[in-house]
Amino acid sequence: MNRLVRLRCISLLVAALLLLSGHRANADPVGDFFKKLGHSISKAFQPQPTPRPTKKTTPASGEPASREITATQPAPTPVVLPASAAPADKAKGDMPYGIPVPGRKGMVTSPYNPEGSYIDVSGFAAGSAVKDPYTGKIFRVP
Repeated sequence: MNRLVRLRCISLLVAALLLLSGHRANADPVGDFFKKLGHSISKAFQPQPTPRPTKKTTPASGEPASREITATQPAPTPVVLPASAAPADKAKGDMPYGIPVPGRKGMVTSPYNPEGSYIDVSGFAAGSAVKDPYTGKIFRVP
């Protein structure tokens, strides 16, 4: 009996030391990986901003490095075409949603051509099927 009590005390002491002395596993690198993966997938079809050219100056004189003046041209305004209602027989099944244009209510870009021009879907309810005027494919209004 005495031996059993001593064995239990020693095993309890060893277990407590193992739990208190070891480093805890940190899953941050794994969590960060999946977070970055999710962000890259969710932002894959969003338009990326184009960098603006800047004037380079020489450190000593403060004048432009080249004599040519770099003219910054404004970004061309994209062409906007209205979407048309999709035929009921083709509006079945799983279809992708249009990509909303930030700051422009009722405007989307096609999920089939995300770098394409804007599509006006302001006359359609969310979830309705519309026909892309550029590709002719059908998608849903977000």
